[in-house]
Amino acid sequence: QDMTASILLLVCLAVPRYIAATVHTVIAGDTNDLITKLALVADHDVVLLPPGDYVFDLNYDPNIGGYRDGDLCNAMPTVSGPPWLDSDLLIRGTGSIRSDVKLVGATFENCNRNVVIENLSLYSVPTGPSGYVWKPVEVDSGTGTMLRNTYIQVPVIANPQDCYNGICFRALTIYVARAAVMYSTIEANPPVPSMGANTGLQDEGYGLCVIKSTFAGFKKGLDFEYFVENFQANPDVDELNKNYKIYGNDLSQNTIPIDADPTVTNLFSPNTPKGQGYFVNTFIDLLRYNTSYDAPYLPIKIRVKNVKKAGETTIYRVPSAYPEPPPGFISASEPQYYQFDSTAKFGKKSNVFFKQSDIQSKFPGFSGSLTCMYHNGTTWTTVSHVVYGGWYKITFPKKSMKGLIAIFKN
Repeated sequence: QDMTASILLLVCLAVPRYIAATVHTVIAGDTNDLITKLALVADHDVVLLPPGDYVFDLNYDPNIGGYRDGDLCNAMPTVSGPPWLDSDLLIRGTGSIRSDVKLVGATFENCNRNVVIENLSLYSVPTGPSGYVWKPVEVDSGTGTMLRNTYIQVPVIANPQDCYNGICFRALTIYVARAAVMYSTIEANPPVPSMGANTGLQDEGYGLCVIKSTFAGFKKGLDFEYFVENFQANPDVDELNKNYKIYGNDLSQNTIPIDADPTVTNLFSPNTPKGQGYFVNTFIDLLRYNTSYDAPYLPIKIRVKNVKKAGETTIYRVPSAYPEPPPGFISASEPQYYQFDSTAKFGKKSNVFFKQSDIQSKFPGFSGSLTCMYHNGTTWTTVSHVVYGGWYKITFPKKSMKGLIAIFKN
């Protein structure tokens, strides 16, 4: 179901030589301008796509050769070596609903940076004389990809191509990387699972979050065949729940909703249980956490006052300082914007704590105090905070624990 593009935002603001990200706004419906803008992106930049139909070359066929303009990651500047683990990009449709922005024949294949793709639609269609179909999203190289409020449609593959281990087409493929799918719909067209050999998402990576999303029309909705092997012999429950968060989804419209050993998936346990007066002390960054690299927990903890229904509470650091701070405030060069989401049902507003030393380290030469602000989708309002035992403490403005939090100075 479509959601509005605006998101609730909570931001604490702090300065000296802080660098504002560049916002690249694409000409509506202009694929050439989109490619041009992607060629200019730098760390922490934003690419905005106004409503329109962005239709890429549908004549390209890999069996013949040539140039495929729909490979959007290929249009971006090359990022090589370990720094790409910290290279960030936000790509967002600016329509009121995700179907306002349609990318036809476009793919995101190994962007080698942490990317959030938000509020748009991707359509994979047969191209060239042989009718080849590209996977719309493939993630590798240790980075993270977030699909938020995104719609993806792929055709049914009845005559398999690119078959491997009995899997003949995957809408999303996660290799040595991390991925998250939130508030999104991924479906085959038509969504009739008996017609083809499609898989919605195959995970071979280092972590996956699927929250409140729909996979429909696939032989396998989610394929965890590979990751399960790592947990079957000696299941580490803490490690499993740290890396895999699968909650609140509709997987019923697939032949096999989840292909994984139930003795492993039954170990999934949400981090926000029913109860009151307790702390959730450890949060991974859904976009970046990777056990193969130095990936510490986020400098955040939450004091839950009352939870009526258990659920999973998640956080990730947004790639860019967008929406932009109000006049008189500047983001740190590494934006301290944090997106909060939860499938739990809260009875009261919760307290959020940011570790003071970690936050201040993002602002070289920091001195003075921070200003906390809340964004309602159009405007900013101030939110009070206090210093509490080495932590900045705020009360989250929404009982639902859904919104974005960041940090700056005036």
